Amino acid sequence: MKPSALRRLSTALNLGKASVPVPSDTSSLATFLSTSREKYLNDIRASPSKGDEWTVVMGNEAGDLDSLASSIAYAWMQSEVQKTQFIPLIQTGRDDFDLRAENLYALKLAGINDLQQQLLSTSDLEGINPFPSNTFALVDHNRLGRSFSEHIPNAKVVAVVDHHEDEHLYEESADPRKVAPAGSCASHVATLFPNDASVPKELATLLLSAILIDTGGLVVDGKAIQVDHEAASFLIPRSTLSDSMSSSTLCSVSPNNPKLLADLPSVKQLSKELFDKKTDVSHLGAWDLLRRDYKEYTYTLHWHPSTPTIKAGLATVPAQLRSWGSDGKLEAEAQRWMEHEQLSVLGVLTTFRDSGKFGKSGKGKHRREMAWFVRDGSDSQTLQLDDTAARLWKGLEANEEVQVKKHNKMNLSQVPPTMRVMLYKQGNAKATRKATAPLLKNILESA
Repeated sequence: MKPSALRRLSTALNLGKASVPVPSDTSSLATFLSTSREKYLNDIRASPSKGDEWTVVMGNEAGDLDSLASSIAYAWMQSEVQKTQFIPLIQTGRDDFDLRAENLYALKLAGINDLQQQLLSTSDLEGINPFPSNTFALVDHNRLGRSFSEHIPNAKVVAVVDHHEDEHLYEESADPRKVAPAGSCASHVATLFPNDASVPKELATLLLSAILIDTGGLVVDGKAIQVDHEAASFLIPRSTLSDSMSSSTLCSVSPNNPKLLADLPSVKQLSKELFDKKTDVSHLGAWDLLRRDYKEYTYTLHWHPSTPTIKAGLATVPAQLRSWGSDGKLEAEAQRWMEHEQLSVLGVLTTFRDSGKFGKSGKGKHRREMAWFVRDGSDSQTLQLDDTAARLWKGLEANEEVQVKKHNKMNLSQVPPTMRVMLYKQGNAKATRKATAPLLKNILESA
């Protein structure tokens, strides 16, 4: 492991005492994961064609807790309930697991402590070309990644479970194909379990953790909708949280009483612990913050004279820009990351609490910012740099959902001549990357 990764890991693993019971022995979920990983790797090493006997379940490349939990849970359900060969693949390199302390904490609660041996990651498949399997199930996204679709001509998507904007792909091949609004994709996955399924407590806790972190603790009038309440009501009695609840409390758990769900002491405590882990990124530098929660897209610029196809990326960072990107760090690391990923466009989307102003909850007011970079010369193509940047700025400033205004309190002084940059304060703090990604697509691709 790289020295920088070891330093990050030592900080991320400072998990503290968990309020939720942690399995003392190897959990059935951990055993399932380690056994599946070992068998899959043995199969593809013995005979590459054996990889086609497996279905690979993948979350999106950002590798957040929702993707992680959803892919593990869907693979477990298909393998243990339906008795078919499914394996979850984590689209995060082994050395980058520690970038998300909330993931490590939730995995610990689920009895998953030896990530190297229990989780199949992209690091396990380095140097294996082409990819050893051709059948996929997608969770927390609904388009197979370019690296898979381009290099596997016979790739087939047999399942899609997602809560992002529907791109209407795989409508003939995917069953189930569930793409609908939800606070968390994990909620959709949980509702696919048969009512009589014997779900391991550790798995229920992992799914519930993803739902809590994505819905802000199921707070009323927040991101949670009915499907999240239904999923939480199914999972709570089956999770390790139930160990500390009375029978009368468990009997009162219902999707028809969302306030009770949010006010359960163990739910509030776990939500706080997960949120604290997620937002404490003080041990990460600008480079790690840009790649910690990152998604990549491919767009064709139909309005451009040469109709180029470009790559764009969106990085979500849970910290104010000036706290980590001042003194030229933002410009330098954004340029470095764009060159590394061969990006033409990069959006950095921050989310944080303003300690100088307090909201109704008594917490710092929720704020969002945007930093946008347009770079020439990526993907071996030359953009009309000023036209592309102007088009992007105009589209963002005209959008009524994100409500941006130019950011005048932070100046970037080290912008290279081959790059255009714009900083915004975002008026609508509720508009997440799920709103920004389709907006970016519309701005760049519309003729």
